[in-house]
Amino acid sequence: MPTQGEINDGWSDVPRQPLRILTVANVPPDPNSGAAGTVYHTNSAFRCLGHTVDSIWADDLGPRRISHGNLHSLLEQPRNYWREVSKAVACHEYDVVMVSQPQGYLVGRQLKRQGFPGVIVNRSHGLELRADAALPKWHKALGVPQNRFPRNLFSKPLQSLLTKQWNDIVRYMDGIVVPCEMDRLFLKDTYPKDAIPIRTIHHGVSDSILSRSVLPFSDQRRNKILHVGQFSFFKGPHVTAQILNHLFARTSKLSMTWVTSPDGCDQARRLISSEHRSRIRWVPWTSQEELLDIFDEHGIFLFPTLCEGAAKSALEAMARGMCVVASDDSGTHDYIKDFVNGRVCPVGDVDAFVSAILDVVSDEQAPRMAAAAANYAHAKTWRVCGAELEGFFRELLAKKR
Repeated sequence: MPTQGEINDGWSDVPRQPLRILTVANVPPDPNSGAAGTVYHTNSAFRCLGHTVDSIWADDLGPRRISHGNLHSLLEQPRNYWREVSKAVACHEYDVVMVSQPQGYLVGRQLKRQGFPGVIVNRSHGLELRADAALPKWHKALGVPQNRFPRNLFSKPLQSLLTKQWNDIVRYMDGIVVPCEMDRLFLKDTYPKDAIPIRTIHHGVSDSILSRSVLPFSDQRRNKILHVGQFSFFKGPHVTAQILNHLFARTSKLSMTWVTSPDGCDQARRLISSEHRSRIRWVPWTSQEELLDIFDEHGIFLFPTLCEGAAKSALEAMARGMCVVASDDSGTHDYIKDFVNGRVCPVGDVDAFVSAILDVVSDEQAPRMAAAAANYAHAKTWRVCGAELEGFFRELLAKKR
């Protein structure tokens, strides 16, 4: 059943007719973890804007009976979502039901059939459809197989069935929220005949990151590179390793910290040439407080993602006054203007990344770019994200009523 366990972040309420919102996500209520943190902070923002919010989290969905990820997404998660949403709407009236991930299609279909009077919104934390289209060529280019036998016998049929969930999202939802403009345009191109409203709403940066004073972009910081991210193919760890191997071969000035899972540290280490491994500090996942200290020790944030959504870690690095060198894709395509508040490079272009990083190390304008990045990111609060979502909800409600 819905819970209200989030903490109010202390923003003053804004007097207005409040909305009654139900959020649904297959994640725990963890403020410091990826998509979970996005939902958590969004819910807190809604409450601080004066709205009533109920939440359905992973623990509310019951025990997971299917361990295989894609089979769970195909067969189990949609039904779990609908079971808990049907209980919630039977007990409470809602203006908005916002469901994360395309597995919310069944919620949309069933609520529409029941004549639900509010609006139903799907929220993507990174468009799977776009990743599915973009990543195969990079698997081939980097020599990293997508799936190994026997799993590769079933991956394509399963992926095709999961893709069809988006057909019902577009058909039954009143609106879709995506975290970056490239996701929005991809959906528009994929479903050109459908008029469903799709809104790009950037994620926020938490108060714990914004409340600290931003340190100057010193010469000491500019020689230290940081990468933070899970060791997953779409994050570009193989490209990261190639960039570092090229950089370290060209200059002895630079050092690097790589923050990822313990297993990811082991996998990443194997991608680095043996003569360069000692120049990298390997940090397994750590606390938010320690991670902020690590941000502030470094000047360059390396973000060579292949395809994702919000690029939240890059936005957080910008907020800490780092010069982000990123793929011109996903969230960083929206956040960064090249040479203004950071550097962007073509996806997968190792030489371009190496050149951009060396430019930052020697460029007298790098402190100005880092300061501009911090100014940009400090405007991206969760309250702003919540207010933009509220505006979208009210547009949809006005259209429906």
